[in-house]
Amino acid sequence: MTAVKPVLDAFLEFNIVLGLSALIWLAARAALGRTSMRHGFVAQLRSLKTLCICVVLSPVLALGVSTIAGQVWPGRAVALSDIAVAAYLRGDIAMPAAQFEALLNSRERWIDHVLSGNNAFVTYASIALALISAMLAVRVMRDAWAIRKAVKSSFLWRRSLNVDIRLSDRVTVPFAVRGLRRRHVVLPSHLLNAPAELRFVLVHEFQHIRARDVEWELGFELLRPVLFWNPAYLVLKHQFDRLRELACDQSVVSRKGINVKDYTTCLLDYCARSVALSNPRVLHVALVNGTKAKHVLRQRVVALTEAPITKAHLPAAFLGMTLTLATVLAIGSASIRQTQDWSHDRLMLSTVVNLERLEARNQGN
Repeated sequence: MTAVKPVLDAFLEFNIVLGLSALIWLAARAALGRTSMRHGFVAQLRSLKTLCICVVLSPVLALGVSTIAGQVWPGRAVALSDIAVAAYLRGDIAMPAAQFEALLNSRERWIDHVLSGNNAFVTYASIALALISAMLAVRVMRDAWAIRKAVKSSFLWRRSLNVDIRLSDRVTVPFAVRGLRRRHVVLPSHLLNAPAELRFVLVHEFQHIRARDVEWELGFELLRPVLFWNPAYLVLKHQFDRLRELACDQSVVSRKGINVKDYTTCLLDYCARSVALSNPRVLHVALVNGTKAKHVLRQRVVALTEAPITKAHLPAAFLGMTLTLATVLAIGSASIRQTQDWSHDRLMLSTVVNLERLEARNQGN
């Protein structure tokens, strides 16, 4: 259990940071919704991807913030637990010392409680979560195998440096997917008889590949078995799925020679074909995405109709937003970090707790 405890603690801290990142993103999205920048879907997607990268790098960012704070403000605490201890020693928090220390160490005590196995409810809940995680992992592997079969059974039509364009009679909706070495765009064979639709489809799927949306979708799905229970993961995944398609559409229609009305008609046509389609759910990026086609398409058509056609490059305002999101997340990660060392304030608190217990014992005698 001693070896498992640091892993569980790191996993719990990662999920807390993930929750913080979801709150930061929702707040930023609400703020953007009141400005003219609400239609900058390409830049919003880039900012969201940067925020997700910062979540993965949160331990490094937290360490960096702590180091910088120690250089600029020596002796100033960054972690919330250290700030709370300093406030308690100043008398700003009225609470028995033993109770305050127990509250301060509640996270560590909860981990010990989970690992002890003494509570039947906690044990059964852990087993249930492990079983659900295993089922989701099996589903990811099953869907990956189904997509692999679809790619293998298709016909290689064109090959570029990194992408294979393939034709298939078994699919009705085109999609982009990546293998271990190459990326693939799988097209329904009937598109060869519709050159205009074929052009829209290829531009759309290649835009997903260019933006590396396929790799991001793969990453989100691989994390599902271990993060499915965290609402923050579901929020960020939903936001990514939404912005991925809106940003792709915006990039496509901003190209020269692409007519918005014809492109929207193509989306509507493929939505009609995909509503009844039972296709793999993960590890691919489709023009219209399976069972959620109606809801997704409505958002995309409204965006194409109402949103102005903007440049796909990243404006300075969104660059500032990205830096702000990363900075806020870094500070937040440093603030929730579990302090391992015994500072002067921690020693003082421990002394107060021991004196309080000694006094209680003397009064008992």
